Amino acid sequence: MADKTYFEQRWGFLAAWCRPLAQKLLYVGFQCEGSGRDDDRQWVTSNPRLQVTLPSRRAFQQDEALYLQELIKIRESLALLAAVARVDHAAWKFLLDAHCHVNWWREGEENFPELLPATFVVKFDNARADIVKFCNLEKSSDGFLEAMKMVAERGGGMGQGLDIPIRVAHDRGTMEFTAEDFEKKLLKGLSGVARAEKVVRERSQRDNGRVDKETITCRFVLEPMVADIQDVKSVKKTAEIMERLLINDVWFSLVSVQVASEAARNDPESIIGFRQLMIAAFDATRRDFKQSNTRYLSNTGRSSPLQLGSLVLHPQMPLGEKEMEALFSALVLNQTTQKLSMWMYSGYYNDDTKIQSWWKWLAYGCFSKRARACSALQSLELSQIGSLSVKEVEAFLAILDSDRPEELLYDCPRGLVDISDATLKAGAQVQYDIQDGGEPHSVTFTSCRFVLRTFSDDGRSEWVNVLVPGFGRCLVRRSELVFQPVQELKLNRPSLTALTLRLNEGASTDGLPRLLAAIGSSLELLTIENPGNVVDVSVIIRCCPNLEVLSLKSGLVEDLQLHVGTRNSPISTLRLDWNNVEALARSLSDMNNPLVKCVRQLKVRLVIANEADERGYQPEEVIRSLDALLQMLAVNKSLQYLDVRVSNEYQRYLSSFRGYHHELINAGLDVESKIAFLSVLDQESAVDANAKKTCTASRIRRRLWRFDQNVLSSIFAFAARRVPRRVCFHG
Repeated sequence: MADKTYFEQRWGFLAAWCRPLAQKLLYVGFQCEGSGRDDDRQWVTSNPRLQVTLPSRRAFQQDEALYLQELIKIRESLALLAAVARVDHAAWKFLLDAHCHVNWWREGEENFPELLPATFVVKFDNARADIVKFCNLEKSSDGFLEAMKMVAERGGGMGQGLDIPIRVAHDRGTMEFTAEDFEKKLLKGLSGVARAEKVVRERSQRDNGRVDKETITCRFVLEPMVADIQDVKSVKKTAEIMERLLINDVWFSLVSVQVASEAARNDPESIIGFRQLMIAAFDATRRDFKQSNTRYLSNTGRSSPLQLGSLVLHPQMPLGEKEMEALFSALVLNQTTQKLSMWMYSGYYNDDTKIQSWWKWLAYGCFSKRARACSALQSLELSQIGSLSVKEVEAFLAILDSDRPEELLYDCPRGLVDISDATLKAGAQVQYDIQDGGEPHSVTFTSCRFVLRTFSDDGRSEWVNVLVPGFGRCLVRRSELVFQPVQELKLNRPSLTALTLRLNEGASTDGLPRLLAAIGSSLELLTIENPGNVVDVSVIIRCCPNLEVLSLKSGLVEDLQLHVGTRNSPISTLRLDWNNVEALARSLSDMNNPLVKCVRQLKVRLVIANEADERGYQPEEVIRSLDALLQMLAVNKSLQYLDVRVSNEYQRYLSSFRGYHHELINAGLDVESKIAFLSVLDQESAVDANAKKTCTASRIRRRLWRFDQNVLSSIFAFAARRVPRRVCFHG
């Protein structure tokens, strides 16, 4: 690889273009404000992206000309960097580090991936006003055009067109309005962004194919936006704007919404707004991406994206029964998002019945037979789980295994006729908020796109129990229903492939093995925070036979990641002490343990995390832990990434840890290569043993086929690619 001097000589002319981005361009996950609770951490996306925050107009004393001049500088700088990324990937990463000072506050932490795409999340001060101006590269400075020609000459990219993906981030940002105006500005801004997306797309379509043969022709292409909708007191207003945007084919890569404020809990209008929001967010209609004004250029990992790439729900307090009904009765038919993150707050419920009710509704909305057949959900993240006891898991399993879960949810008698799907006739009256001894409310649907589920039906009563998305249990006249037979559900296992469970520290976890045994068969990615000391890693892996990556977090361990899909040996035992880094390092030094060879990433913290952290961090314990980690690095050649956080007094260890940075280690052989190799042997084994004529190559293959598993493992290890290990040590 070329050194810094080479890059400076070849690409140093772009240093001045990088300065406008200094400390404005970060490689981080997008951070949402969260629920606003003091005991909550802010939610951050797991996959970091290059994120640029544009300056505010206030920084230029509202001087529009000066502000636009700065906007153009940043726009042109990003375009030049993206062009360098196209022609020289190593130079692109050099410029980000040396001249843009990306993640400047993380000295010693080199966290760029091997391949870093030139895609950007852009946080505008006023997105509605500035998106069109920012994306207009037609009006570029002479200096920019000359610099782009130099990039093309050095990289051989002349005559190429380059689409640069950006995602607009719309949040509260630096907006400073009165409390009365804030809500209005935030929600109105969403509609403004949607209109700007349309203008940019129309302009892009006009310019499509126009390329200058002497340079690299760039244009910014909008991917679905990121929206963080917080501090909006009216759930109803949030619901109305979201419903309008989704119906009008506005797409989002991420939406974070704060819902169910404590003051609005008993407000009928807010409850209606919450239902409306759930119906919109988890619409059962799958919309065509071709109708969107944005498009994905960067790799999303999905061949067929949905309208809400990821949805984050931040309740300000535990959901009540009505909110649970609204959420999960809509989610079971969801065709809008594949990724959902939400907060449980089960530790705040004051009785076991409510906690068990939450687990029942979760089972119905995400894991039931109906959910497996009808919902597009593939990834679920649950935070603030107060307990995962055997009793709670039993409540969960009762719904999971039931052919008539709706009757169990509402403790209704078994119907005399089979459950059925149904639709409403125009003008049908629906009674909702069905409570014993209470007066239900009524609503009339002039038209209805919902698919309802009948249950506890005796086949003759005038009123029929139905589950309505967003409303839960309702009553509808039999004469106003159009019945449809329920098709046989063919899926026999959960469709979720990714699950994250964030349990509170000290939460009961004795029900975790039973939960994973029931739902783990389809999981490929599993993250558990605070798994407790009850469960051995091997138990988790046995419950999840198709698991590829397991990530565990607890105590002093901020992340321990195992790539279990690469293992070649039987499952072994691996117990971990989350609050003893010295013991953990000794466990990870045992290279005779097959599971240790699966550990790819380790992050440990030997410094106080916050004021509530009461751990001792005695100097002698920290020293023993650091020494043990160094000894582990000396023998463990499978760990690809180590991150150690310490207080500044231990900086003397920096050089020792950095000695292992960029050490070449064995990364293993990918599954596709192993299958290709074994398939050749398999073909040879099928050859007729009585055949008299064989070629020399065939004899070699037959000998390979006779090798046992240990020999094959050695062959795979020899053929494995070598990668540089990353070691980060910082205070």
